[in-house]
Amino acid sequence: MALRGFDFLKTGRNIRGLTQTEVAEIYGVSERTYQRWERGDVRVPFDDVSAICTQVFKLGMDEIRAMINGEE
Repeated sequence: MALRGFDFLKTGRNIRGLTQTEVAEIYGVSERTYQRWERGDVRVPFDDVSAICTQVFKLGMDEIRAMINGEE
């Protein structure tokens, strides 16, 4: 299964117990933009996915990928 940016955002946010509003505020984008990214309405740039994972969730993308794939 090919993972998409929104998979990482939603999973990482749920792991950390954050709301969409909190993630948007911490990362510095509008809540609407973040919601659209997480729903998959708009493609999330890879740089933003990577930055949110490391800066906001404090998780590596490999860690999130493992959670999505049920490896942890």
